[in-house]
Amino acid sequence: MSFTSNASDLCRRDEPLPWLGGLRASEFLRDYWQKKPLLVRGAFPALADLISFQELLQLAEEDSLESRVISGPDAKGNWKLKNGPFPPVTWRKHGKQNWTVLVQAVDHVLPTLSDLLDHFAFVPEWRIDDVMVSGAVVGGSVGPHSDQYDVFLLQGPGSRHWQLGQQVAVDEALLPDQPLRLLANFQQSFEATVETGDLLYVPPGLAHHGVATSDCLTYSVGFRAPAVPRLLDALADRLLSLDENEPLLADPDRGVCQHSASLTALDTNAMRTAMLAWIDQPEQMALAMAPSLSEAKYADYEAQGESCSLADLQSALAEGIELIRDPASRWVWLPEVQQLWRNGECVDIPADIIEHVPALLTSRRLRQTQLAALPELVLQWLADDISAGFWLAVEAA
Repeated sequence: MSFTSNASDLCRRDEPLPWLGGLRASEFLRDYWQKKPLLVRGAFPALADLISFQELLQLAEEDSLESRVISGPDAKGNWKLKNGPFPPVTWRKHGKQNWTVLVQAVDHVLPTLSDLLDHFAFVPEWRIDDVMVSGAVVGGSVGPHSDQYDVFLLQGPGSRHWQLGQQVAVDEALLPDQPLRLLANFQQSFEATVETGDLLYVPPGLAHHGVATSDCLTYSVGFRAPAVPRLLDALADRLLSLDENEPLLADPDRGVCQHSASLTALDTNAMRTAMLAWIDQPEQMALAMAPSLSEAKYADYEAQGESCSLADLQSALAEGIELIRDPASRWVWLPEVQQLWRNGECVDIPADIIEHVPALLTSRRLRQTQLAALPELVLQWLADDISAGFWLAVEAA
């Protein structure tokens, strides 16, 4: 099982991407991203052998992962939703038709999926939410719905029939008294049955409905979009962190107040001008956003590593291992100020290796050729980071 070894490089160089049907990243972003769906046959044939249905069920039994089982509709049109973790007996009770198990953040426990995510390096990492894997028996579905995020639906083993519908309005009618947000009126505009390796991109807000036509696995690469109020919160946090140096409202051209209790349009315009002047500083905005955008998906997550010395790392490299960045941690690099943020904190990087950091972050995997060319002081930093749990040693791809 393997993915394209230089996927992130192809994205960055804006070359034709086979997994996007030969589209260049710029063409996909211009014509499809958040605009219209895209179906590509045979985009990821390696997904046939990544994990099995049984292995997914075992993941749903773990209390460290977020999982759900959705079944239905029954004869009365009702759906059921249960949250994990699940005991092994669960799967015998559900029978052989009309249920789906969904496991979030499988990429956190399956480092190989880091190589898959590099195929979407034309969008920055901070926009990626996780890789959810859904396993469905024949007839399994989660019903007609829409998501408020971009998603690439990658078909693993088996097949699924997809229907795409309308662009869903904010006040779209939902089925009443159901545990899921299911559309009451689905207006089909496209349908296709996808097989192993096929890719279907669905933009935000587009209604879609998938039904398993055989026992199957589907990998959902979801992209998050930060809510604007959260961005404003991050901006406020940055301003408040300035303490005594925080900018104050100035109004040297103030005229005579006509009413002592008034808050006029002139006042609020002065406030708006002051705020926009502060926002209009790219470095300050980057520093304001980095803590929030680099927070791990799960707030209580802490990386766990094992002691690794420089000699340990060099010995492992001699045996042919490679390194993958901890997939459960979020990494944000600020090129203008040469800072790395990880899991909400700024990483203390020695000044003599800072120039090497961008090259370490161009993809999620550090391959043998890259590692062999690194100076010893960078390897020492990596060894320390391995000890902290931020890099994982894996077999060569």
